[in-house]
Amino acid sequence: MLKIVKMMSLYFLAATICEQTALSIPQDLLRPTAPIHQVMVSAYANHPKCTGSTRGMTSSSLRINPEHYGKLIALSPDIARQYHFGDHFNLWVKGKVHEVSYQDSMPKHRHKSVDLLLPSIPSCIQFGRNPGVLIPLDDA
Repeated sequence: MLKIVKMMSLYFLAATICEQTALSIPQDLLRPTAPIHQVMVSAYANHPKCTGSTRGMTSSSLRINPEHYGKLIALSPDIARQYHFGDHFNLWVKGKVHEVSYQDSMPKHRHKSVDLLLPSIPSCIQFGRNPGVLIPLDDA
């Protein structure tokens, strides 16, 4: 019985966080025809621990440079199938809006997820995993 109560508490906590994220979107980001994706946002770095053997290159064959930090994202396959490499988005996470470009892919087991490219592993750890909202800027 206690296990069920704990599970239900976690479920309601997660539902509350998602609702708060959706409600706190600045109105100027919303467009009448653009879909809104509620996602879980984490971060990755241009390091073998994050990228494996593809260090320095994204799935779209873009060579990663320092100017890409905080502006480049990887999408989970369920979201990525609706877009093309190079599409632009507003990513609303941790109370900030990031204008980002979709240039990388995530593993098949990830769902409703976005990875934001950051400069180092410590910056990724500090960023953590946070609920966010992804809004396309391009017509998909």
